[in-house]
Amino acid sequence: MIGDNMATIQELRKRLDQSKASRQAVIVLLEKKEKELETTEQELLRLEKARKITQLVAKETQKKIEYHISNLVSRALASVFPDPYEFVLRFEERRNKIEADLLFKKNGKEADPESTAGGGALDIASFALRIAVWSIKPTRNIMILDEPGKYLSRDLQPKFSEMIKQLSTGLKLQFLIVSHIIEVTKAADRIFEVKGGTIWQGSPFVGN
Repeated sequence: MIGDNMATIQELRKRLDQSKASRQAVIVLLEKKEKELETTEQELLRLEKARKITQLVAKETQKKIEYHISNLVSRALASVFPDPYEFVLRFEERRNKIEADLLFKKNGKEADPESTAGGGALDIASFALRIAVWSIKPTRNIMILDEPGKYLSRDLQPKFSEMIKQLSTGLKLQFLIVSHIIEVTKAADRIFEVKGGTIWQGSPFVGN
C-alpha cells in the first residue's frame, strides 16, 4: 500500500516537473514573440516615418516642377502675346495615381486650353512645355522643330522667332527649324532655302 502511494507521488512529481518545463518553454516562447512583436512595431513606425518623408519630398518636388514649368510656359506666352494667358500646371491624385492638369488662366478663371485658346496659344504652350521638360533634365543641346508657330497670326510670328533666339542663347540650346514661314526664321543665325531637295544658294533668304 505504501509502495503504491510512493509510486503515485513520484508519478505526480514527474507530471508536475513536466508541466513546469512546458510552462517555462511557453514563457520563453512568449517572451520571444513579444520581442519580435516589439521589433515589428518599431519597424512599422520607421516605415511609416519613411513613407511620410517620401510623400513630403514628392510633394515638394511636384511643387517645384509645377512652378518651374508653369513659370517658363507663362513667360513664353507673355513674350509673344499682348494679352497672354497664364499657364498652370497642377498635379492631382486621382484613383491612387498622380495626374497632371494643364490649364490656361486669365482674370482669375481657369479653363481647358483646347476649349479656351486658339491654335496660336496652344502652339506656343506646346513648344514651351517641350523646352521646360528639356530644361529639367537636359540631354542633347540641339532640338529639331517642324513648323513651329504655324498657327500664330503673322504679326506675332517675328516675336516668336525672337523668343527662340533668346532661348537658344540663354539655354545654350541649338534649334534646327523646318518652316515655310519667313517671319518665324527672322532671328535665325543661318537660313537655307531648299528646293527640290537641294539648297538654293541664289535665294535672298540664304544666310551666312
